Amino acid sequence: YADLARHWLANCSPSTYVTCNFISYPSKPTCMKLIVISKESFFPEEACWINAMMSEYPFILHLRKPFASLAELETLLQQIHPVYYNRIVLHDHYALAEKYQLKGIHWNARNQEFKLEGAYWQKASISRSCHSIPEVEMYKNQYQYVTLSPIFDSISKQGYKAAFSESELKSAIGQGIINHQVIALGGIDSSNIHQLATMGFGGAAVLGVIWNHTELTSIRKELNLLMKFAN
Repeated sequence: YADLARHWLANCSPSTYVTCNFISYPSKPTCMKLIVISKESFFPEEACWINAMMSEYPFILHLRKPFASLAELETLLQQIHPVYYNRIVLHDHYALAEKYQLKGIHWNARNQEFKLEGAYWQKASISRSCHSIPEVEMYKNQYQYVTLSPIFDSISKQGYKAAFSESELKSAIGQGIINHQVIALGGIDSSNIHQLATMGFGGAAVLGVIWNHTELTSIRKELNLLMKFAN
C-alpha cells in the first residue's frame, strides 16, 4: 500500500485529490478484519487523513455521515483517491456506491426503500448492524458480515455500556452464532482487541479510539497497535 500511495501522490493532480505530508511505513498484515468508521461530522483534514491512513493500513473504511447530503458525501469521495474505493463502504446515499464502484454498503433503517437492482449489487458487499445475539443469528447469513455492539463500554458515546455478559458471549460462541461473519463494535482499543479473536469474532470495528485523536501521527500510533493485536 505504501508503494502504491507514493506512486499516485507523485503523479495525480493535487487539485483533484486531497493529500498531506505523511511518512509511510510497511504495515503488518492482519488476519482479523479491521474496520474504521468515520466521524459523523466532516472536518477540514478528513480526506487528507483518510488518504494517508489508507495508504499505509489495509483496513476497510465505513463512511457513516447520517446528516450529510448526497452532494457533501460525494465531495468527500471525490477527494479520496480511487485506488481505495474497493475498501470503502457507505452507510447512506447508496447510489454513490454504484457510481464510484465502492466496496459496498452498510444497510440501515434510514435507507430501507433503496432498491438493490443491477449488476453492481450482485457483487457488492452488503453488511448490517446488530444489537442483540438473536439479531446476529437471524441476519448474519443474509449479509457478508454483521456488526454486534456494544461489546465493551463505548469510547465515543458517554454512558453507552457493554450490552453482553461474558456468559452470554460464551454461549453465543459455543452455539456458533459468533463467528468470522460477526464484527465486534463498541469500546475497542489496543487494550482489549486481542480478546476478540479468542471470542470467535471475525474482526473489529473502531471509531472513538481513532477520531478522539487530533493529530494524524497519534492516529497512526493507534492503528499500529490495533494491527499488532489483531494478528
